[in-house]
Amino acid sequence: MCDGRVDRDRARHSCLGEEGRGRTGAQQTGQDAGTWWPPPRPGQDRRRGFLGRRMRGNRSEFVTVIVTAVGAIEPHLSHDDVRTAIEGMGLSAAQLQRLSRTLRRDGSVLTGPGGSDCAADIEQLILCLRQLGAMRVRAPRCAQCGRNDSETYSRKLKKRICRACSMQGWQPAVGECPGCGAVDKLIYRPRHGDGLLCRRCKPEPDVDHAAKVRDGIAQLRTGLSATEIDRVASVFGTAVAQRELNWILQDTPGVFRGEIAHRSAVSVRLAELLVAAGADNVRLPQCPLCLRTVKLGSQIDGLRCCHTCWGHHFSRGTCARCGCQRHLINYHGAGERLCHRCFEHDPVNHEPCTRCGRVDFINHHDGQAKLCRRCYPAPTAVCSSCGRTRPCTRTRTGKPICGTCSAKQRPPQPCSVCGNIRSVHTRTDAGEPVCNPCARSREPCARCGKTLGVSARLAGVGPLCSACLQREPAYFTDCVQCGAHGRTYHRGLCPACACPGELRELFAKNGELSGAASRIVEALLQCDAMPVLRWVRRMRSNSELPAQLAELGDTLSHHDLDDLPASKSVEWLRNILVTAEGLPDRDPYLHRTEQYIAARLATISNRDDRAAVRAFTEWNHLRKLRARADKGPLKRNHGLAAQIMAAAITDFVSELNAHGLALASCQQAFVDDWLVRNPTRRQIHQFLAWAVHRGYAHDVAAPVPQTRRTRHTLPGDDERWRLIQYLIEHPDLETRDRVAGLLVLLYSQPAARLVTLKVADVTITDDAVQLTLGAVPLTVPSPVDRLLADLVQQRRGYAAVTVGTNPWLFPGGRSGGHLSANQVGLRLKRIGISPRIARNTALIDLAGELPAVVLAKLLGFSIKRAVTWSEEAGNTRPRYAAEVARRNS
Repeated sequence: MCDGRVDRDRARHSCLGEEGRGRTGAQQTGQDAGTWWPPPRPGQDRRRGFLGRRMRGNRSEFVTVIVTAVGAIEPHLSHDDVRTAIEGMGLSAAQLQRLSRTLRRDGSVLTGPGGSDCAADIEQLILCLRQLGAMRVRAPRCAQCGRNDSETYSRKLKKRICRACSMQGWQPAVGECPGCGAVDKLIYRPRHGDGLLCRRCKPEPDVDHAAKVRDGIAQLRTGLSATEIDRVASVFGTAVAQRELNWILQDTPGVFRGEIAHRSAVSVRLAELLVAAGADNVRLPQCPLCLRTVKLGSQIDGLRCCHTCWGHHFSRGTCARCGCQRHLINYHGAGERLCHRCFEHDPVNHEPCTRCGRVDFINHHDGQAKLCRRCYPAPTAVCSSCGRTRPCTRTRTGKPICGTCSAKQRPPQPCSVCGNIRSVHTRTDAGEPVCNPCARSREPCARCGKTLGVSARLAGVGPLCSACLQREPAYFTDCVQCGAHGRTYHRGLCPACACPGELRELFAKNGELSGAASRIVEALLQCDAMPVLRWVRRMRSNSELPAQLAELGDTLSHHDLDDLPASKSVEWLRNILVTAEGLPDRDPYLHRTEQYIAARLATISNRDDRAAVRAFTEWNHLRKLRARADKGPLKRNHGLAAQIMAAAITDFVSELNAHGLALASCQQAFVDDWLVRNPTRRQIHQFLAWAVHRGYAHDVAAPVPQTRRTRHTLPGDDERWRLIQYLIEHPDLETRDRVAGLLVLLYSQPAARLVTLKVADVTITDDAVQLTLGAVPLTVPSPVDRLLADLVQQRRGYAAVTVGTNPWLFPGGRSGGHLSANQVGLRLKRIGISPRIARNTALIDLAGELPAVVLAKLLGFSIKRAVTWSEEAGNTRPRYAAEVARRNS
């Protein structure tokens, strides 16, 4: 096994004299120096650059490509010997990948005529092959002198050069010495100030810097013995290192306590040795840019930094493909530097994914498996920021971080284009931040013609927006499981085939689904797959609900969901389960009222008073609500009235208890005083009358609130018909808003009644459209009938995931649910219609024209309400009964 690595520092140090040899002082101490050096961190590869993780690949494949290329040039060499030699070079996967790509592109780099811009590790391969007996391989030509022995890579020239040309770059500069004024080679650094000194102006030649270093370490109060201090100081055996350490210990000792950033490699090394020896008051060096405790092997603006920050600082430039200012990588040593996006989009770097079959950039190699970005799941770890178990990045650093926390660590900045404070998506050439909406290119879509953000560019078609991209047949493929042709979700699977696996992975605990989780998965599988998959993505990144559901066990009930932390996601999932018959139906308004009253009862301290209030609410409110819920769904106002009265009663009794009183000892004076301070809360009169009748209180009462009979209507006689005409003649309004407004203006339907209309209440025939609001269906006049028919066909709710067909005429945002009355009222107010005033106006007009019994049957009102409105409209119809009797005789 040969080692073809070249000692690039040897030539440089040999020509720098004392200054250059200062870097090899650790080698002069033998084994002692090596034992003090901190061991490398787990998974650390010091040869790999800051972009090494993005370059990892299948080592055996890269070696096979190299062996094949060498076999074509040196057929007499055994492939096994060549493979063994290559594996013995100790190259990383990234280096092997660069070598394989270089040889695949141009194998002549091994024989000499190839360009001198080949991979940086080509000379190591050539040296190994020469040791094996290769006859035709030749070192690449030097790009500077043209000789055929290039051995290193010049970052300045971006070419391969020989050792002699490399040494010329490290020769000491010749200039005027600032100390003596002579023109000579400048090799010494002064203690203060800039510039270099010549050989004759050696700084502080009479000072014993080695002793000063030991004294300086002792003054740091490290707690080390003199023997340990001598052992640490002996590592720095050159005069250059000792002089520099002496100056640092005297001038800036705060660098060892972490107060100041390190500016010298010897101070970094001394701090690491002291910490390894167990010294106190000494901190491991941190990178001043990223604040990580890592090896500081690079330098930016005079400060020692980690190689990652150095790479991010100096790798930024103009991409050779897209022309954008981004962090660049050296692309297969061909002199072309690309950004990550262009590198991953280059077809040369695409291979078939072993899971989904797509030819794409391979993000991960697992043995013989090659996974693209869609098929490779991010490793799961405990986030070092939020402490939750999620898919994380930076898992190898020991400080994994999830996507949510990573986004929070990027502080938003004002966008240089729109001025809004948002997360930085990219930067201009001048370094100004640009947000994501402004960074995305906006062009006319080749399909729909709208000027929108470009999501893809199709050859022969042009730019496509996101909506057209989803419908573009050119991007359709066959599902690897069911064979369906269309857009795939991931791993070559269509959304319907991918959904079961994603749900099981989300809810599984130790690879198994509990009984409750199985019922949830079965309910969600009855829904449309793509909305469920979007919900799964949100749950993985922003919610702990899946883990809580996995802990429910084998049973699932409403009570189990009630025990979970209250959230919209829990209620959304409850609606899905109820609609899919995974849970029995439960009236939400009844349950909400029961929970509210129970919470209010808990505020009453007196046990007897609490029992009295509980008995009153159970008998007078909850009993009636439960009986009404058995007949049909409750409306929001039903539970709201009970909650308002319960709040007033519990506040009254709680204040009574706070004064040391109870219902049995309550006096009328306290009731009167409380009503004076709470004039709008006179709902306690029923409770006080009931409490006196039942013996809980004595000789107390509250006045009955006066009923308000003021009816606000639209101004003028024609305003109602003007609004009706406005809704009919404006097609730019949404159909559901137009129909809702017309039903209010024509038939005086309250918003709470509108939202409970079902599609079955609309009968569409060739002759007419009928709507059932009461006992008798009524025929809808034209052109309102066309709008009602369109609403039946085009109705669409806000629910992202639904089970089956929604039966409501106005579907809402929950699976199987309808719009709320408040939402309908807000939508009507946006188009200039007040639901209450419009309803009052319509009912006054209808009550003035129709008998009360007809009004009740057509519009679904009670006889009592119809009579009341007829009396207010002045339509008593005394002759109606006689006229009906005369017709029947």
